[in-house]
Formats: sequence, C-alpha cells, structure tokens
Amino acid sequence: MCHHYVGQKAGNPMYGDAFSIRSNLRQIGLGIVPDGGFYPLKPVPVIRLGEDGERGLDVCEWGLLPFWWKPSDKQPKRAAFQRQCFNARSETADTKPTYREAFKRRRCLLPAVKFEEKKHYFSFAGERPFAFAGLWETWRGDDGEVFSCTLLTTEPNEEIRSVGHHRMPVILQSEAEYERWLDPEIVERGPLEDLMRTLADGSLEVEPIGKLF
Repeated sequence: MCHHYVGQKAGNPMYGDAFSIRSNLRQIGLGIVPDGGFYPLKPVPVIRLGEDGERGLDVCEWGLLPFWWKPSDKQPKRAAFQRQCFNARSETADTKPTYREAFKRRRCLLPAVKFEEKKHYFSFAGERPFAFAGLWETWRGDDGEVFSCTLLTTEPNEEIRSVGHHRMPVILQSEAEYERWLDPEIVERGPLEDLMRTLADGSLEVEPIGKLF
C-alpha cells in the first residue's frame, strides 16, 4: 500500500503548467499542505473539476470518508475508518460501497513527483511530475464538512516487485489520460479500464531512500 509520496509546493508552477489548473477551489489556503512529503490522514493537494467544469486545485484529507459514514460505538472516530481507506484497489473500486459513487462521479488527480515503497523512492527520469488516479468525497458531521480522498492501486510492475511489494499506485502521465480520468460524462468502468493498467516494466527509476539524504 502506498503510504508516502512527494510532490512540490502547492504554489509551484508544476501544478498549473503540468495539469492545466484554472483555479484554487474553495479558496483554501494551500500553505497548509506540507513541503516534502504526504502521509495518510494529512492534507494533500488534489486536482478535481469545479462546478464550472474547470480543473481546480483543492486540499483533501488522505483517507476517503464516504458521505454515508456514521460514528458508532465500535468506531466512534472517523480517522479509524479513513486509515483503512487511503488506498483503494482499482479492480473493485467501482463496486465497493465505500468507493463506487466516488468512482462514478468524483474522480480526481493526486499530483506527485515520487513515491515510496519498502524504503525506496520511485520516480520518472528527472522527477517528471505525474498523477495518481484518485477519488474524492465529501462528508458532513460534527466535524463540519470534510473533503477526503484516496488513490487507486493495481498490480506491481517489475521495479515494484524487485523491492518485494505486491501493489503499486495507478499512475497517469499525459494530458489525454488526465482528461479522460476527470471526464464527468464517463460513469462506467469500461472507458477507464486501460488507465488502471500496471505501469510498463522499466518505466521507473528506483533509489534507496538512505542514499537520497
């Protein structure tokens, strides 16, 4: 499960230039997004469509909380639920109750430059920016309105297998892929199936984290 990835500062031109962002949604101060790395249950930058149909940059808690979740004696705090939902299997995201409505209507991009698995960082040459295929959701409760997200995972390619991991994030790399993933007219799995494929072997550079610092 992907539990740590790295992007660039929210104000960096990468976000607008690489992902054709038009605005900051909800007028959130993106300074709350940490520099250097993102972790579950923390705020992460998300690219999604606004009500005008244009791409905007938002901030969501990493760990999806579906609109129907309610606290119970067994699980009184939402963080316990979200902790189980920072990754979603792409093979079942369109049918699982936790994710299926978001899969149809609330897909998003999580911009990144590298991610961690098993004490190794994985990136494209030159740390070229890319996006994880994600889903976002809104929940309302005693905590007010909570925007949350998850990223999809798939079978690993050779680089991920080489460090002993059995899953990898679904990675999107081009404007055409971003556009199709965010297309609000697509509500079924079929037109998105090939986007959730395993990345080709040899696509990623691998570096042990200990050698980076």
